[in-house]
Amino acid sequence: MTQNKIYKVAALGLSEIELRFIKIMLALTVHATTLREHGRYELTEDLSAANIVLLDAEQDEAMNRWRMLAEKKSAPILLLITAAKHVPYTQYHFPRPFGPSKVLAMLDKIARDQLEKIVEKEVFSGEGKSAHRQPAVQNGNAIRYRALVVDDSPTVRKQLVLELACFNIKVDTAETGEQGLEMLRNSHYDIIFLDVVLPGTDGYQVCKTLRKEQETKRTPVIMLTSKSSPFDKVRGSLSGCSSYLTKPVDYDNFFKVLEGFLAHIKSDLAESKKRA
Repeated sequence: MTQNKIYKVAALGLSEIELRFIKIMLALTVHATTLREHGRYELTEDLSAANIVLLDAEQDEAMNRWRMLAEKKSAPILLLITAAKHVPYTQYHFPRPFGPSKVLAMLDKIARDQLEKIVEKEVFSGEGKSAHRQPAVQNGNAIRYRALVVDDSPTVRKQLVLELACFNIKVDTAETGEQGLEMLRNSHYDIIFLDVVLPGTDGYQVCKTLRKEQETKRTPVIMLTSKSSPFDKVRGSLSGCSSYLTKPVDYDNFFKVLEGFLAHIKSDLAESKKRA
């Protein structure tokens, strides 16, 4: 499910009235109070940022712009408005007149058939799978750690829950920094995965808050971000994060970081038992 994922939709060759209609209709999906099964949609003028292009096949200029765009490897998916019944170069098309239910049905079909698969692949990259790794074991029994994943993407949350379960780690999730902080006040976690870009309080501020609290000042915090510039890494270090993983997350990097912190946690537990 990608209920909260917002897909960008560009339009080529549509009339002003049609554009206004499309913009209002898509805005309703973004601001809907209930979750949508296959995500939400937002109109964009930036073709390079679009996931889907809505194109009028009768407009030559629009068709030429699409042909130039289609030459790129990362071209968006085409949704064609045409009177033709058979269109050899795209499987997604519908005729005029079109209403909101018809457009949304086609957008949802594209999201279900194509985009959700892409989103799943973008969470992690690399050939390795955590299911093939061995979980930490002590005295023949797998240690049961607890992790908190704070990320506004349901896909990222789901994927991390599955990956961490392979290490015998129990996972709780939060969609916002505020939710994450509230959960940390009420429960103990051995490791935290924290997205940088969050609704409301961002990951940097959440991490700074954690480092001020006695209970969480030494808890490993792994920052998750799509940004990889030195400046972003410096910001992460200044906020007190323990490590930094860039999305899409490489499996081998994920495994190395996680194994390192699990070994550190296990060492701390052993030291605590000696002092007790």
